[in-house]
Amino acid sequence: MGDIRRDPREAAIVARAEAQWGLLRRSDLIGLGLRPDAIRYRLRNQRLHALHPGVYALGHRAISRKAEFLAGVWWCGGDAALAGESACAFRGWVTEDFDHPPPVHVITTRKKHSRPGVVVHVTRRLPADDVLTFERLLRVTDEARTLIDRADHLPYRELRLLADALRELPFAQLEEKHARLPGRAGWARTELLMRSEDARAKSVLERRFTTYAARHAIRPPDERNVVVAGNEADCVWHGPRLVLELDSRAHHQRQREMLEDHRRDRRYRNAGFTPIRVMWEELEPGDSAVARELHRYLDGAPREAPSGARGAA
Repeated sequence: MGDIRRDPREAAIVARAEAQWGLLRRSDLIGLGLRPDAIRYRLRNQRLHALHPGVYALGHRAISRKAEFLAGVWWCGGDAALAGESACAFRGWVTEDFDHPPPVHVITTRKKHSRPGVVVHVTRRLPADDVLTFERLLRVTDEARTLIDRADHLPYRELRLLADALRELPFAQLEEKHARLPGRAGWARTELLMRSEDARAKSVLERRFTTYAARHAIRPPDERNVVVAGNEADCVWHGPRLVLELDSRAHHQRQREMLEDHRRDRRYRNAGFTPIRVMWEELEPGDSAVARELHRYLDGAPREAPSGARGAA
């Protein structure tokens, strides 16, 4: 066999596969001039490897996880999109078992049955604005639709933790999609997600702290978003006279505003409060450093009703 790189058609096949994460569809090959018998020949000599009917890997089966996602979506065809726990994994909200990855979850309006490696979820409606396309290849349900779909399968506590993996909860999109998808198994859980007491906290960071505090059994603050020593404090515990400031600013913003942070902290100390500043990165579920520091101040400290904190000088 000659050098395939010198054959324009072979070069075109390789280029197409490289642009598609190592994958080719039957329609790609036919469009590049291969007849069905030529496709069968390449399957026999293992230049092509069938992943699903009509979807192939070029040269070997050792493809990336995102290529596995794409292969599953391509096999479903039509308006299919990556969905459910696979959409969560693609977005980095959850971590899959690298050695034993779960099946690829795909949603579609077509009547399609699952097959080994692909779980198909059939829905009556999948509007175009429920789907985003990555690198012009992989269709994935957007954040709001992904949360709504997962609400059908997760208990509320797990759904809440999943939502807290997002930098920002997409309220407008959630409300719009939730309103047009009544009768879903998880409808009540999605409703609770949007209406819960901490869902519309001052910032996503405050919601992240609420989840972190629950994980680490940190006593809830006596007050939130109140004026202490002339500053609006995010969380206040009056017994130990402790103030927690949640800093969601980017690094360059923190550098620029460091002087004002020092002034705020000095005003807190002059009023007899201990200030603690916490950033997003410090509230990873497995990082207990902030929890240990807060427990040192809060464990055994008396619970006091607010007494003159508002507007204190």
